[in-house]
This record gives sequence, C-alpha cells and structure tokens, in this order.
Amino acid sequence: MDKQLQQLMTQADELRNGIHQFADLSRNFEYNLAGIERCVDTIQQCVRLVGNNRTAALPSKEQRKVMDELESAANELQELIKR
Repeated sequence: MDKQLQQLMTQADELRNGIHQFADLSRNFEYNLAGIERCVDTIQQCVRLVGNNRTAALPSKEQRKVMDELESAANELQELIKR
C-alpha cells in the first residue's frame, strides 16, 4: 500500500510539473503570436506606403525611414518565429 501511495505521489508531482511547463509554453506562444501579429501589421503598413502607386511618391528620406521600419519588423518577426 505504501509503495502504491509513493508511486501515486510521484505521478502527481510529474503531472504538476508537466502542467507548469505547459502553462509556460502557452504564455510564450501567446506572447510570440501577439508579436508576430504586430510585425505583420507593420509590414503591411510599410508595403502599402511604399508600394502604392496611386499616392504621391514618398520623398527619399521618408522612404528610407519606412524601409528601415519594414526591415526592423521583418527581423523581429524572424526572431519570434525562431522561438
């Protein structure tokens, strides 16, 4: 009886640890998903600004700023996907 109780306690500890690990992974996934969505929004906005021929052309300085923002969002997206 004592041996079975010890096994049950060990299994309960393993289950608790597994639940904690899963909770941590879920939080990281939610954080990464929010970051990915933010990056995608930024990339879409930048592409619309630079690639929209119907609007007046962006000045070179502004275009460089938009392209820098686009590159930063793409790099952040790449880091989030690696996690």
